[in-house]
Amino acid sequence: MPKRGARSGGKYGGDHTTVIPAAGAICDIANACPHVTRISPGFLKTGLKTNTGPRRVKLTRQNGGILLSVRDSISHQEIRVYTGDVQEAMLAIARGARNAGFRIAFGNADPT
Repeated sequence: MPKRGARSGGKYGGDHTTVIPAAGAICDIANACPHVTRISPGFLKTGLKTNTGPRRVKLTRQNGGILLSVRDSISHQEIRVYTGDVQEAMLAIARGARNAGFRIAFGNADPT
């Protein structure tokens, strides 16, 4: 089990391994998806205006992969997910996120 707030090894790539709690939950969902080949956590934005609503994730097709934009009560993080089957991976991640209590949104798909 990874240390709290970090994800690395296996499908995880890139130099940045720290994740906000909400993004950690989404990364775990993506990691369990057999269609996902690589997960790359992005930089964190903290100290945002407090959001008292549910945690949110926005899924957007991007360059043959998926950009996940994750927001919790005071933080935001983007995660890039690489996959051989974008549609199946998006569906699996969206279902897992919904079942974990996230509010789901879909961004405009890129033309590729």
